[in-house]
Amino acid sequence: MNFYHYIRFPFRDEDWIKKILLGCVISIVPVLNLLSLCYFVECMKFGMAGRQSLPEWERWEDFVREGIIAFLISLGYFLVPLLLAFLLLHIPMVGVFLVSIIILAIGMIIPLAIANYLKDHYPMDAINFKEIFYMMNQVASNYIPAYFMAVFLMALGLTIVFLLPYLSFLGVLLIFYCGMIFFHFTGSLLNS
Repeated sequence: MNFYHYIRFPFRDEDWIKKILLGCVISIVPVLNLLSLCYFVECMKFGMAGRQSLPEWERWEDFVREGIIAFLISLGYFLVPLLLAFLLLHIPMVGVFLVSIIILAIGMIIPLAIANYLKDHYPMDAINFKEIFYMMNQVASNYIPAYFMAVFLMALGLTIVFLLPYLSFLGVLLIFYCGMIFFHFTGSLLNS
């Protein structure tokens, strides 16, 4: 499966402009920007179902419930690195490096944990490490490069937002677009 193929897939949707711009606007508004994660989860579900289109911005109750659960899963996974960060950041240079590696590794697991939850909607599946690492093993050759590409592009988007305020909407667009594609791609990998 080719990640580069997925860079173009949103443009096949007839309402792609509306869906992406709405996502960008929602991403800018504090608290409301949690809906972006909700949309990414919906993109993952579409990928898992083999659908090559973008989700509609509708079914808000399900949308928000799934997004909040995905947020809680992510928060749960990041609690350990945050606690470790307090200890490791006291070690000059090496601490920052170690914290960065841990955050990247945990960040790689989170989408798979969310996907594992989505299979049966049983929350404990999000911490079924045996199943999650089995999934990782099955898709690693495509998933890992796509993950690092998405991280790089999202970091670039954040850099634009913080360093070039007049172009910040372009940074938000890049972040939202990458999240949408990456989550759909991850779902598609798990579907195949």
